[in-house]
Amino acid sequence: MNNKKQLFATLVLMASSIGTVRADYTLNLMKGVTKVSNDVYDLHMLILWICVAIGVGVFGTMFYSIYHHRKSRGHEAAQFHENTTVEIIWTIIPTLILVAMAIPATKTLMELDDVQQSDMSVKVTGWQWKWEYEYLDSGIHFFSSLDDASNKARQLNSGIDPRSVPHYLLNVDHPLVIPTKTKIRFLFTAADVIHSWWVPELGWKKDAIPGFVNEAWTSVDQPGTYRGQCTELCGKDHGFMPVVVIAMDKPDYDAWVKKTIDEAKKGSDLNDQSHDELVAKGADIYAKNCSTCHLPDGKGVPGAFPALTGSAVVKGDIQAQTHLILNGKGAMPAFAKMLKADELAQVITYTRNALGNAVGDEIQPKAVQALLPKKSTDAKSEEKASAPKDVKADAKPATPIADLSKDELLALGKTVYASNCASCHQAEGQGMQPTFPALAGSAVVKGDINAQINLILQGKAMMPAFGHSLNAKDFAAVVTYTRNSWGDAANAVVQPSAIQKLQAALPPEEDDD
Repeated sequence: MNNKKQLFATLVLMASSIGTVRADYTLNLMKGVTKVSNDVYDLHMLILWICVAIGVGVFGTMFYSIYHHRKSRGHEAAQFHENTTVEIIWTIIPTLILVAMAIPATKTLMELDDVQQSDMSVKVTGWQWKWEYEYLDSGIHFFSSLDDASNKARQLNSGIDPRSVPHYLLNVDHPLVIPTKTKIRFLFTAADVIHSWWVPELGWKKDAIPGFVNEAWTSVDQPGTYRGQCTELCGKDHGFMPVVVIAMDKPDYDAWVKKTIDEAKKGSDLNDQSHDELVAKGADIYAKNCSTCHLPDGKGVPGAFPALTGSAVVKGDIQAQTHLILNGKGAMPAFAKMLKADELAQVITYTRNALGNAVGDEIQPKAVQALLPKKSTDAKSEEKASAPKDVKADAKPATPIADLSKDELLALGKTVYASNCASCHQAEGQGMQPTFPALAGSAVVKGDINAQINLILQGKAMMPAFGHSLNAKDFAAVVTYTRNSWGDAANAVVQPSAIQKLQAALPPEEDDD
């Protein structure tokens, strides 16, 4: 009897919840805001109605036959074997139906994959658990993470009602901003595990796979904010990896680009901060970037993520901890690419003086900045920028650069490669086929060194020309590094003085203004 009462109560609760379910969810696909999404919706509806018509025809005929030819009416089953005419009919008709369905389906699939003649390109890299966006045309680069309000509300025993947070788990700190009425090509990859980038209103989703590049495109006609999520089970915080796309009209987008580039030029705040200020600000950085794995109290997850409370690393040499955070290790990403110098100084100081630790020391932003990979600048460009407008900066011959040992070139080249090449060709030179070729075992890297130097100087296809963006020392170092790493032991060395002569012969770089 008790089981029957429990079953009845369950059915009542299920019935009472139907209204809520219907209010929050719909049964059909959404149309979206792009031509592709509308074409996908139209294809879906076309196939649906074809299936409905087939179902009505088949089941209608079947039920009619069962009812009108039943035994109680005196009908007896006909005894026959094979009928060529019937077999031809039920072969031809389904074939014609499939062909009729295949034509619009193929057309839509071809449209989805047509990334040609795009106006701009955005590289999207999935990380546990955030998105990295690189605008390949303008150089804008940033990471997008779950917004602070959602991140605080999701914590256990936070005391915050998630329903009070606008767009809970569907909002980010830095959304992807795109212009309207512009064909945008996306390149998808991942830095750790498989992710999947999905914004329903755009009409498609694409997997982001480590070591591989997927492509897609979109063109949004109307400005607006469109939200999505990672749809591949990518780890313990998979549900906290949203996607937000803001489409702006071209004038507004151009203003955003200018503002973003200007802010990026400002860089980090390298002024010294008090110990208390470093710790206080570091708490927010930790909560946003570290607490997911190491937990808010720093106790970690045994067997998966080490505890920071009482950690030998955190309580040991601060320089060693800094290098570990900058360069990453194992499943821990390299935060040198994700955080600014002041943010890194704050979170390092916080971990050493909170979470049950009381080391008492600190590190300032300037010290962290000195350890970050340098953004190489061509010496000739620097001279040009500082020279008077009416004087040619290259009027004087450049001072010859001293030769370096092979070990010095390799050490410098590793840093230059990490900051200029690894995002495309990957840290170990394995590339991301088919868009970015592998350097490990490459015929170019293992072939004529002069051919490789010319390729890097002039660029090719999507690869930029580094002749004006790298100084001679960095250029020589990265060439030497690629030819003597990952098994490419060509034992070849090129000196900065040789590169300096080649750069001097290059045509001057055009001014943006």
